[in-house]
Amino acid sequence: MALLLEQPTKRLNLSFKIMNTVLIFVVAIIATVTCLPPIRDVSSFGYCHIGNVYIKEGERGPGSIGECNMYSCKSAKAGDVTISIHICAEVIPRRGCQQYNYDYTKQYPACCPKQVCPPELE
Repeated sequence: MALLLEQPTKRLNLSFKIMNTVLIFVVAIIATVTCLPPIRDVSSFGYCHIGNVYIKEGERGPGSIGECNMYSCKSAKAGDVTISIHICAEVIPRRGCQQYNYDYTKQYPACCPKQVCPPELE
């Protein structure tokens, strides 16, 4: 009879140890996650975020391919940024010259319309 009572007690002890180990593991994970510093998105910390383009405050850079523009990122005070958009100048070709339209496969300013003249007009 003593042998029959011993088996359930061993099973309970084993179950208790497993549950205790799992509980300690879960508490350790929660403690680790809550102690980690927050992840900062660069768009909120000294950068302007336009679509998939990030530009550091005080700098400028081309927009994405297909947009044909350039962005400037300026900051008046912390957390307050101004974005300026620079676009291509209008091209009115001279007589005898040809105008080539936007090339959206390139970034600004290489994507802007161009005037191409024969050598005798240059």
